[in-house]
Amino acid sequence: MSLTSKLALIAAIGMLFAMFLFVIFGQITVRRLRKKSEIKQLLGMELASGWDIINVAGALSRPKWFSEKLRKTPIYFMAADERPLYEHTNKFERCLARLFFWSWMSSVALILIIIALSEFGIID
Repeated sequence: MSLTSKLALIAAIGMLFAMFLFVIFGQITVRRLRKKSEIKQLLGMELASGWDIINVAGALSRPKWFSEKLRKTPIYFMAADERPLYEHTNKFERCLARLFFWSWMSSVALILIIIALSEFGIID
């Protein structure tokens, strides 16, 4: 098995784990948040079905300093507002959001790195 295949297998396992967490986080947390009328409008722009799950996980995962910077930009309406989310979620849900978001992001980053290294001929 080549290095590319091994890295792709690791990325695929990570993505499978992230997809499992996506469903769990969506059913446990985001489904409950959607039912609250004061929160529903603050879940960010839903570009595709389920995108609000990624918005909520991203809002609960990003650092506060980044959220403050993001609030000052014109594209802030696309992101979920983390302030009411922290008030309406518990520690387990926040931990689940971070675990999902960062496993998903790291899997995507690894896949992009594998593609770039393979295209440049650095790995076979």
